[in-house]
Amino acid sequence: MSRSGLPNYRKLALQAYRPLCAYCGFGIQEVLEVAHLDCDPQNNSLENLALLCPTCHRMHDIDLIPTDVVVRLRDEKRSPRWGKLMKDAGTKALETKRKNPGSLSAAAQKAVATRRARQSGA
Repeated sequence: MSRSGLPNYRKLALQAYRPLCAYCGFGIQEVLEVAHLDCDPQNNSLENLALLCPTCHRMHDIDLIPTDVVVRLRDEKRSPRWGKLMKDAGTKALETKRKNPGSLSAAAQKAVATRRARQSGA
């Protein structure tokens, strides 16, 4: 309980939910805000709380992000699929290597030389 007699709803929300904005996924815990979904700051039940970034919190408060969407996304177990960002990077890299087997960029050559120097000096 806080000094006001109300529970520390921020602490409750951070314990109950992943420290990410329920809507956009922003993840700096210190910046996240706790939204009261029914806009009643006295209603601190977990069902009424959601972690949102400041931008999404304001958009929710003016009904640009519907409450039912926030609740669904808050309760949904999501995990990133990093493979979608990589697409076919591995295949492209292999094709480039096959086309120019002896060619490395200047940065890659420097990295190889540095690695070899460190290994031989160790």
